[in-house]
Amino acid sequence: MNKSKRTAIIAGMSVLCVGSAATGMTSAAEMDAKQVTIAAKALGFLTTKAPAGAKVVVTAGAAPVAAVQAALPGAAVAAGDAAPGAYAVFVSSAAEGKKALAKGTVTVGNDVACVDAGGCVIAVETTPKVTIYVSKAAASAAGVEFDPNFKMMVTEK
Repeated sequence: MNKSKRTAIIAGMSVLCVGSAATGMTSAAEMDAKQVTIAAKALGFLTTKAPAGAKVVVTAGAAPVAAVQAALPGAAVAAGDAAPGAYAVFVSSAAEGKKALAKGTVTVGNDVACVDAGGCVIAVETTPKVTIYVSKAAASAAGVEFDPNFKMMVTEK
């Protein structure tokens, strides 16, 4: 193989690697069971409590439905898109979060970028330590408030 072909192959592989890395950074991973449990507890600090049998929606790629059902045993958990009347929606992106907020639901994610973009009311990170982020703007858009004592334990943005 001559030098110009080798250089072209290496350059092509570099572009592929950089493109793959950029793609990976734009999409958040699915929430794990620990994140779901922490998010479910955070929902308990809303001043407006969920009614019995409240509808909770899990969008594709946001979290395992079984983990959400286990963390919120009194809720009616379903996979799908945000719908009016849902109490909370677990989302995988800020764009999904903004759609759900427009329908008056509390949005939960695992990426602080979703909170920063105003798409998630709550985001939970567990690495390197547990941090709960709350978006004031998104909470206002969803029409919810948190218990003042809870606000001392979270990072508000």
